[in-house]
Amino acid sequence: MTAGWCSSALSSLKLALGKSRAAWRRYPALRKKVRDLPSGPPILVTGMYRSGTTWVGAMLATPGVWHVHEPFNPQQGLWDREFDYARPEEARPDIDRLVSAILRGRRRRTLRMPHSHRWYLPIRLLPQRPKRVLIKDPSAALLAEYLTRRHGMRTLILFRHPAAVAQSFVRLDWPTGRMVRDLLESETLVAEWLEPMLDMMREALGRSDLFSGTVLYACVARVLDGFVRRNSAGMTPLLFEDLCADPIGGFRELYRELDLPYDATVVERHGSLCFPEKEADDRPHGVRRSSADMAERWKAELSPADVEIVRSTWERAGIDRYRGVWACGSR
Repeated sequence: MTAGWCSSALSSLKLALGKSRAAWRRYPALRKKVRDLPSGPPILVTGMYRSGTTWVGAMLATPGVWHVHEPFNPQQGLWDREFDYARPEEARPDIDRLVSAILRGRRRRTLRMPHSHRWYLPIRLLPQRPKRVLIKDPSAALLAEYLTRRHGMRTLILFRHPAAVAQSFVRLDWPTGRMVRDLLESETLVAEWLEPMLDMMREALGRSDLFSGTVLYACVARVLDGFVRRNSAGMTPLLFEDLCADPIGGFRELYRELDLPYDATVVERHGSLCFPEKEADDRPHGVRRSSADMAERWKAELSPADVEIVRSTWERAGIDRYRGVWACGSR
């Protein structure tokens, strides 16, 4: 057993050393891509959890973009409040300090770029100021208006069918009732946005089912819809299903709007992420998937009774998006 353990440890060490050498060898080319990318405003990709933000972030992370992954997620260790809410009229120095550091190329533990997964790799160690920052973070959904107005971000707000989101919550056993409780604890958020939802939110407490998942999503969607209406110049709403139906055309247009370079290399990369020749990556945070399958999966996995729970809850919440789009499979 000891000999086997030593052999396994040695193999792991050799693999790590090999990856480290490759990262240092390729770093000059990566640094050049970051340096040569045209400057532009930071990009924020946000929306409800499980709405496709990871995939959209990966599709926008063209070489040279400084791709930051969920800095406001408490699990990253940089922020301690999930679904924090901030009014743009009131300065929040704690938010400003973290965002300013990220835009200067610091707080690199949250990078999601080639060869950035270990602290000892060059992209993590050597100083470099990025030209274009992309922040993908559903944890920052309720900060989107603040970040758009106070930090000049171009914000993409992603919406996905509530049946798909709620089904994903249940499949992954998310504590959606506890998350609704956290929203209730923000008096300002409730007073400004969620008072019409109070009865439903209280019903969702202590649950982790389709009802509580739909209530959680409806709360966040209500706020995000309000943000979009008040900030049409800085925020772009996107439907996940529209992007899945025509990912190449949809992202080509987004690249144009965001002033990101769109060339044959990007087209090839997008094809591999949306129409994988090999088996798709079906992990919870995988990004190499069939785009059509991602959009339609809930229809095959939810029964008509399940869909009715989500539909009735969503319509009771008064959310306009996705009204009338509820057909499912024959399960």
